[in-house]
Amino acid sequence: MKTIQAFTSEIDDLDIAMEELKGQIDMTELLTNSCAIVFCGYEVDTQELMHRLSEIFDFPFIGCTSLGMLNSRGYTQSSITVTILTADDCSFIAGMTDEIVCNEEMDKLEEKYAELSSRLPEKEKLILTYTAWNPDLEADKVVDILNDASGGVPVFGGIASDGWSFNEDFVFCGSEISRKKIAMLLICGNIEPMFTIAHSVKKSSNMNKIVTRSKGNVVYTIDDQPIVDYLEENGFGSGKTDVMLDYLGTPFRIRVNTHDNDKVDILRCLVSMDHKKKTCKFIGRVPEGCEMNMVLLSKKDIEVSAKSTFMTMIDKINESKDYKYSLILCSSCVARYSLIVSDKNVEGRAYAYKLPDGLNLSGYYGFSEFCPANGKDKGGLYNTLNNESLTLLAL
Repeated sequence: MKTIQAFTSEIDDLDIAMEELKGQIDMTELLTNSCAIVFCGYEVDTQELMHRLSEIFDFPFIGCTSLGMLNSRGYTQSSITVTILTADDCSFIAGMTDEIVCNEEMDKLEEKYAELSSRLPEKEKLILTYTAWNPDLEADKVVDILNDASGGVPVFGGIASDGWSFNEDFVFCGSEISRKKIAMLLICGNIEPMFTIAHSVKKSSNMNKIVTRSKGNVVYTIDDQPIVDYLEENGFGSGKTDVMLDYLGTPFRIRVNTHDNDKVDILRCLVSMDHKKKTCKFIGRVPEGCEMNMVLLSKKDIEVSAKSTFMTMIDKINESKDYKYSLILCSSCVARYSLIVSDKNVEGRAYAYKLPDGLNLSGYYGFSEFCPANGKDKGGLYNTLNNESLTLLAL
């Protein structure tokens, strides 16, 4: 498989934008089967952009809006990046679910997955999926359902973002855009996906607690003590209810037991505190029995970790002899975006001008990230929902 990338910083005049994009894509280079991944700034007229792309491309494409993007040149904002995957020995199929507004309607995701998978010539090896922000929907269920329905096929992608308004984030598939549907792209054939997750955190407390009572993404007690009481007693409390922006630099690392007795580390962002009920609500599930620690995420650690993570991935790609990689797909968290303050190219500098010939990079900043995590003991891959992390997929 090879990739072709086109980019434009023109977002106001789509006539100019489309000419710039088309000028960078040589359709004669396309192989038997193709698809595309598209990321664009949330300020773009997304419906019109998708309409125009669908007139040009006779192959499937999916993607989402973002507060900021990463491509082969580094960080960009208010831009459009189109990355085409094309191959003779791979097949691609994309689709969008019906509208899903609550957890009880998540069976629509399984139904759409089953439909798409059945139309492939062989079993898929990768599921790319993007969804919009919905506080009434457990994002973990996206990963859980696709994992169970597919028998553990790797799931990568995340939640679209906007300028923190939580109402201008869209996902799209072909000419269709939505805030209430989930977009998927399934890939089968000759691919060897490689994943990594960078948390970029340091231990900031001696919390080392066990979650003793929780439900979904709400934690009631740690070590049988109300979690709000513990945070307040240790100087981490807040009189506010909505605390997500206050806690971006101090996420919580949880160590979760897997179904086969391994463990994975996942970051969780604290969203709100109910001081009457003494509970904390997080982005993502926090299961009972998991270990919990408060950790520190800083600009310096993001910079060091991003450089190390990208270089390690590039080294592995260069060392690959039997398979030629052509794309690094990236999902990074808007929390990291916020913590690097005005120097938004911190993660872009980590790889820009270091990519070997023939290797492209495409990524976005989202409200959460889907990526398989490595088990701490057995080293297996486990599909997870991540917060405040940098996730990479090599194809």
